[in-house]
Amino acid sequence: NPELNTAERENNGLDAEGAAVIVMDVKTGEILACASYPSYNLATMNQDWKDIEANPLKPFFNRAFGAAYAPGSTYKICTLTAAMQNVDSTGAQILAYEEKIRDKGVFTEYAGFAPTCLLYSSTKGATHGEIDATDALKVSCNYFFYWLGHKMKIEMMDETAKGYGLGEPTGIELLEKTGWRANEESKKKSYTGTNANWTAGDRVLAAIGQSENRFTPLQLAVYCSTIANQGVRMKATFLDRVVSSDYRELLFQNEPAIVSRMEISWQTMDMIKRGMRKVVTDIGGTANKYFGGREDPDGVGSFPVAVCAKTGTAEHSSGGSDHGAFICFAPMDDPQIAIALYGEKVAHGSWMAPVAEDIMEYYFDLVFASDVYTYENQVG
Repeated sequence: NPELNTAERENNGLDAEGAAVIVMDVKTGEILACASYPSYNLATMNQDWKDIEANPLKPFFNRAFGAAYAPGSTYKICTLTAAMQNVDSTGAQILAYEEKIRDKGVFTEYAGFAPTCLLYSSTKGATHGEIDATDALKVSCNYFFYWLGHKMKIEMMDETAKGYGLGEPTGIELLEKTGWRANEESKKKSYTGTNANWTAGDRVLAAIGQSENRFTPLQLAVYCSTIANQGVRMKATFLDRVVSSDYRELLFQNEPAIVSRMEISWQTMDMIKRGMRKVVTDIGGTANKYFGGREDPDGVGSFPVAVCAKTGTAEHSSGGSDHGAFICFAPMDDPQIAIALYGEKVAHGSWMAPVAEDIMEYYFDLVFASDVYTYENQVG
């Protein structure tokens, strides 16, 4: 809207510049859909070449697996996993099953460093009170994860992120950017002098998906798929099969391949899945307006399956509205697909949820229709 001033556009994500979406088959790693926006018409690409190149939003730039972004709060699932799967110097679990932490609004463990929880800064002092991990994921409480980052070594988060495929090659058959994880090494590559020194503050910010964390939307899809698979990471692939030019001979059939396995306890997975489900179903959930959540808090509402999700909003240095990320998988108890969306300057991760909702609805409409057609003509 040209009538809005710059500040109004930036506060509302109306200065959005581009986005990407990836849809993956959780069980096989097959990429079912992959899109980068803005795009262009292949049929007229040659005629439109100069206009496409001149477009400041860079339609030729593949954002799906050629751009690395801060993941924002989608990373908090990784932080939670690391905290529940590791112990401190006394041998005690860093975060116990269903343990609660009190949100104080402002994190004050280090002198001269006082990041706040978004609720505290946006409401002049309100906090989430005493909450467990499921509610921390639901409302995306920064303080809860600041505290976990404070209690852990960066190696714990780094190893967990690597297991989830973050900052790692996905396995696709095309060139991709691999991004990098927040750690001492990556900071030294990005800065010089004293600014290159790794600090406790970096570790705390890394725990909420900021600091030096930079991942592609495709890596976020692999991450979400691995969460759905309870730690089993599949090789991502565009390739189904290769046939002869006359379509008469099968030359190659691609088979699902497991890249790695993480040992994740049932307690950890229970907290993750319940928390991601609350994002959709519970009052205060950051995506509870979608997937039928607001219509039936105890079930799936009008939506055909139970969806688990996490939103993310990421600060960046290029000015304008914040970036937004959204990941989800479904069904909750027997996952089939995982979706990752990333929007440049869209202001909020939750604003990407309607796209995921449309994709999920279309996918499961096809699945249910297929189930009907498979059995209705069978005898006995």
